[in-house]
Amino acid sequence: MPKLKRSSSMQYRGYIDLGVGPSVRVWGYGKKGKFVCRVELNSAGLAVFSGTKGQKKIANVTWEGLIKRLKPASSS
Repeated sequence: MPKLKRSSSMQYRGYIDLGVGPSVRVWGYGKKGKFVCRVELNSAGLAVFSGTKGQKKIANVTWEGLIKRLKPASSS
């Protein structure tokens, strides 16, 4: 049985100014093709949604807040 894998890609040359509303939306699907999450990017930060229809907000952070969440506690 072949191994199932996830994949995605996006490439753009140049810059895109992100607006206040959701400027970029990315839908994520698991190995069996089932919806997993939706990520929305805008000029203020990002939001992550889950649930069967992507309506449950699990994160909504500014860019600074994202770095604080991802930064290891020992390096603060």
